[in-house]
Amino acid sequence: MSNELFLVDFENVPGVDLSKIASDCKVIVFTGVNQKSIPVELVTATQRFGDRLQWRRLDASGPNALDFFIACELGRIQASGTDTICTVLSNDKGFEPLLRYLNSVGMKCRRVGTQAVPKPKPSPAPKPIPAPKPAPDPANFNRVLEILAKSEKKSRPRKRKTLGQAIGSFFQKKLSKPQVEEIIAQMLKDKKISENAGAITYAF
Repeated sequence: MSNELFLVDFENVPGVDLSKIASDCKVIVFTGVNQKSIPVELVTATQRFGDRLQWRRLDASGPNALDFFIACELGRIQASGTDTICTVLSNDKGFEPLLRYLNSVGMKCRRVGTQAVPKPKPSPAPKPIPAPKPAPDPANFNRVLEILAKSEKKSRPRKRKTLGQAIGSFFQKKLSKPQVEEIIAQMLKDKKISENAGAITYAF
């Protein structure tokens, strides 16, 4: 069993999250008269501690009311001479002078500021699967390759723009611009041509 004890200033951190504390540690939750209800999340989180968790409901209210009871418990533990490691769960920095003193006389203790239990983040929406890029009509694609292959190399279009214009003329401008771009993209994919800074090089 762990020798670590957590002292919870519930009045200061009513939404404390105990889920990250090992289940073999001891926990004391200090509550005051103003705590009329306990969050279901906290009750659920405390069940795994069994009898290692205590609820200390104190007949006290007002600023720092529970702090004195926690300080008293720390003093009792220090006087007992045990090697218990104490962690105060509170956002109240007023504990710091006391904890510094207790550490100076050989007791191991600290304060950990904690926030309310965060609401679970909604699951991110799945990323849409991109639609496959359309492929050109095989007959049109093969016709372009055939015409270019029969052309003299020095007369072939050397820019992407002029290549697109040439392909359009092969079909009497009956192809749409997207259809022409599909043919050029397929030529690049099949490594029939390569492009560098807009300049076209042929591999056939």
